[in-house]
Amino acid sequence: MRWLAGAASILLLASCAHTVDGAAGPAATAVTVLPTEEEITSAVGNSLSTFGFQPFVGGAEILPDGYRTEADASPIDCVGVTDTAPRIVYEPLGLVEAARQSYFNWDEGVDTSGADAAVLRLPTADAAASAFEAFVRQWQQCGGTTVVKHLGVTGNTGADSTVDATVSEVAVIGPMLSATVRTRPSSDAPKARYERVLGVRDDTIVEVSLALTPQGERALTPRGQAARVAQVMLDEVGRG
Repeated sequence: MRWLAGAASILLLASCAHTVDGAAGPAATAVTVLPTEEEITSAVGNSLSTFGFQPFVGGAEILPDGYRTEADASPIDCVGVTDTAPRIVYEPLGLVEAARQSYFNWDEGVDTSGADAAVLRLPTADAAASAFEAFVRQWQQCGGTTVVKHLGVTGNTGADSTVDATVSEVAVIGPMLSATVRTRPSSDAPKARYERVLGVRDDTIVEVSLALTPQGERALTPRGQAARVAQVMLDEVGRG
């Protein structure tokens, strides 16, 4: 979710790997799995744009690295639910390749004001399946938990700024894992709602976060919209 403040990146182009007869080849390279502006707009029901920013592409080093210890966020084990593809989550998994992209819409009256999409390729399909199973257990354990994130000193007071992120409605449907995350600064500011979906196919895990406006929170199917974005990405994995 922290990506929604902006993005700047280098685009590395790569094509799908060739399949060798008699052996399973890797899925589509990570950057080709990211949704286009047209695809994500169709999935969420209002336009979302990259505003010309190119995706981040590389290894674990391109993933967000804001939280490392309980001093940064507590409980640290639940940061993988509240934030999209943190580096701390994927570094231990032997990540082969990663790509991520942010999309925005600040117009009044839209349901979805932003989205993050991430593609994480692991060494094998078995490794991805094992990681997904571990994520299911972890997200379920984090249901009902509030993660307190320390953002550092802000303003003129010298005080530590914190954000509370509460995880709820964790669910598993086939190859997809979903949750709702509601965040609020530790002041009287209103809450913000995000819909999170994580999916797996072959050697690839995809992650999606949708940032909802107050109008979008009243919609009937915001989680379905996040799942549609994830499905677009999983379908692209199958074409690799």
